[in-house]
Amino acid sequence: MPALADTIAQIDQQVKVLRGLEPLKPEDQQRLDKKFRLEFNYNSNHLEGNTLTYGETELLLIFDKTTGDHDKREYDEMEAHDVALRMIKEEAADKERPLTERFVRQLNEQLLVKPFWKEAITRDGQPTRKEVIPGHYKTTPNSVRLQNGEIFNYASPQETPAKMQELVSWYNNNCSKESPLMLASLLHYQFVRIHPFDDGNGRVARLLMNYVLLKNNLPMAVIKTADKKNYLAALNRADVGETDTFITYIGEQLLWSLDLTIKAAKGEDIEEPDNLDKKIAVLSKKINNKELQAKRGSALLQTLLQDSINPFLDDLIGYLEKFKEFYDSINYSFTINGNAHYGNDFKQFKESSMNLLRPQMQSPNKQGLNNLSVQFTLNGFKHDMASGFISNGNLQIVFEIYRYGFESENVFHKYWPYDHQLTEKDKKHVLNYIGSRLYEDIERKVDHLNKNRRE
Repeated sequence: MPALADTIAQIDQQVKVLRGLEPLKPEDQQRLDKKFRLEFNYNSNHLEGNTLTYGETELLLIFDKTTGDHDKREYDEMEAHDVALRMIKEEAADKERPLTERFVRQLNEQLLVKPFWKEAITRDGQPTRKEVIPGHYKTTPNSVRLQNGEIFNYASPQETPAKMQELVSWYNNNCSKESPLMLASLLHYQFVRIHPFDDGNGRVARLLMNYVLLKNNLPMAVIKTADKKNYLAALNRADVGETDTFITYIGEQLLWSLDLTIKAAKGEDIEEPDNLDKKIAVLSKKINNKELQAKRGSALLQTLLQDSINPFLDDLIGYLEKFKEFYDSINYSFTINGNAHYGNDFKQFKESSMNLLRPQMQSPNKQGLNNLSVQFTLNGFKHDMASGFISNGNLQIVFEIYRYGFESENVFHKYWPYDHQLTEKDKKHVLNYIGSRLYEDIERKVDHLNKNRRE
């Protein structure tokens, strides 16, 4: 690892180059902001165990859509972290406003969203459970067991309020005297050393570190999840008094960010060549995921179709009936493994079609049930019979080896393992997507008709 002085010199040189290129063109600033937003949210959460991929993070934060087999909690914490990132940007924009404990607690409250229970250990290493209250300092020890079996104790609950007050005062008293790199690194390290909250300490530490950098007009420093081992090693070196090692480590991450920002300022490509390597690594992890235990089989399919899919299709009928106010009739087609069946009395039609599924369930391999789909067409737009307007849509129900799910129009995707029965919330999520698409289609038709009438 290069000496701290060398890292600082490189940073100073890159900052000088960047200042000569500022301000960035709006389009370059926009793509740079998006890049940092995705990198920081993805990596900071991934370091703490969130399993959303980079692509899934982008789909959620940029397009407000979800895919993949993740707990709702993981989507929620990614969105909450994105809001916390916006909070530090807004706070850092006010150059005169000091850092406050209240703001630090607000960050933790934003990240954790609501109270929950988690497993923990006592100061002497005994297992226990504790309730985590977002935004509140810990009231019981939050010790951790290291890889070597030793118990590492953070600041005690009794010490925490005073130590946090000292830390915030230290920063405010030195924010105009010390280098931003030193301030950001030590604020991060000292915060982690106190560990004031029962959860979310690592994420808050990295947010505070970047609050300092942003306040000093520097780009964000992103700790990559692929570099977690070196990150933790640098923190451990700081624990034995080698704080320069940790400052140097953060400086190297800042150099990466400066290089990226300079490329953007020059109008160059800022996508990294290792993105494919990241995706391949994630794909490999998915393939070898030991948690995928429930495999498609005739018994699981029978239960799934009877207890989840069949009732859902009944709900779908009722949901589409809401649109009869606008249309005279609804036609359906029900397709099993590519073989279509047609009808307009969907309830009766569905029952006969479901009977056709039973032989498919007896052969749950690639020649068995792979997918069924429902196509629906709304005919006879009542508000202008001469227009010939129709509305249509489709819903694919896909049965893979380890999961089943819903797909629609190559946009909406939602999957679950086979041992997951659809909840009312799951059904509502799918139906709301279908309904919103139909509503948008009808709204366009109405707007078109009103425009023609005015003309």
